[in-house]
Amino acid sequence: MTSAYYRLLSPAGEASEEGTAEVSAGSGAFVLTPQAGDVLRVPYGQISSAGLAEQYTIRVTLAQGTVIELSRLGTMRTQLMAELRDHLGDTAAKNAAVVGEADKFSALADGAEVELRVYDDALLIVGSAGAERVTFAFVRDVSVANYVVTIEVSGRAPVVLARLGNRTGEFADALRKRLSQARGRTSAFLGALLPGLDPMALRQAAGLLRDGVAVPAATLNGIHPELADTLIRLSVLPARRASVAELAKRADLAIGFRQISSVATAAKGVTPWQDHAVTPHIGQHESRGGSFQAGFGGMLAAGLMSGLGPGGGYGGFGGGGFGGFGPGGFAAGGPAGGQFGYREGFGDYGAYWAYRALGAGMNPAQQHQMTQRPDVTRGRLTPAGEDLSALTASGDHPTVLAFVLARTANRVVFEILNLPDPATLVFAATGEDALAVVNRALVDSGFTEPPAPGAGLAAPARPVGRAGTLASLLVGAVDHDARWSSQIALL
Repeated sequence: MTSAYYRLLSPAGEASEEGTAEVSAGSGAFVLTPQAGDVLRVPYGQISSAGLAEQYTIRVTLAQGTVIELSRLGTMRTQLMAELRDHLGDTAAKNAAVVGEADKFSALADGAEVELRVYDDALLIVGSAGAERVTFAFVRDVSVANYVVTIEVSGRAPVVLARLGNRTGEFADALRKRLSQARGRTSAFLGALLPGLDPMALRQAAGLLRDGVAVPAATLNGIHPELADTLIRLSVLPARRASVAELAKRADLAIGFRQISSVATAAKGVTPWQDHAVTPHIGQHESRGGSFQAGFGGMLAAGLMSGLGPGGGYGGFGGGGFGGFGPGGFAAGGPAGGQFGYREGFGDYGAYWAYRALGAGMNPAQQHQMTQRPDVTRGRLTPAGEDLSALTASGDHPTVLAFVLARTANRVVFEILNLPDPATLVFAATGEDALAVVNRALVDSGFTEPPAPGAGLAAPARPVGRAGTLASLLVGAVDHDARWSSQIALL
């Protein structure tokens, strides 16, 4: 928690309360605790926007229009704003029912700073005014020019993202990779479901049945006469077959599949490997068989003896006179050398002192064992990837949702085929493209069921958008019981 000066503003901009309070952005809600007053707890689903305003102020706007202004935060302002954005992004991802783990980037969209989250099935653009989902099923192309990324999306204006800086290429590559993987999963799922379908026909069907997109049965039968019936037969629960048959009698069906669980696999270690490095053993190569002792003492004595001859005092060990184990002696006995017997350029026995620095001495008994090179042992990793065999529409926990949309003159019916619990949703059909409108709203809302009409305070808070579109079009929800057929006919 951090201390701040707060003001509560009405939707009209009038201040209704102000003072000093403790504020925190926890995992469940944004909490304002005044020093004198009641605690204000705001679930993140009730926040419509949050951003920085003038004079280092944070403005948090609630769904009903109330504004919370926070100032005098000092250095905690940036941290609090970052926590708010993270929690709002997580809430938006939950509401949008995105799949997988996100790659995160920062960018500029429509002149505002946003956070980009690339998931397995969608790009989520999280800004101060809310979140927008760009579903991969409707993305046509991704292009990069002059550090600006342009995403072409069916049914809407292109998404233009700038100020990615040196991460522009990284973002574009991540987006293209996720797009390619999403299309590959659709093809792999259909290939496992329909092993007898011709590869070219499978390619055509996978291009139409992109993640969450419903395709009319007549279009699928144009690829193969039995394709639509086979897809329904292989994915529908036995208890739902009668319902689907009745819907087929009343309306034209469109079939779709939507991935609801990630099949990504993390990298895993399998067998260890070891770097068989030779342990350093400098000073242990010599034998005792020569005239000089082993180790660097013997090396030094041999070097001294090899320098016998005219020049230095006492037999000419060098130019250092009585000092003399080298041209300069240990104490610079002559003009030819410097300290420690080094000549210009660190010649002669300069190497000896380098070995001494590594721990080797003239007396073998005092020479300590050199540090052994570390044993570099690692686990070999199986790279991260995808378990395509986990894509299935059958079983108790399917990873792919199978559904149909039935279009009548004034209704669009949404029926899930491979889950027993969800009710049949009936939406009002307005216009010739009503089925496409409902399908797009379902995809962009993550196939989350809209609150039933009249749910009131019991309905969860949801941001305005595609979920709001579904709620406005929803006519009713029919449970699968003995009255299902009569209720569907009535609606």
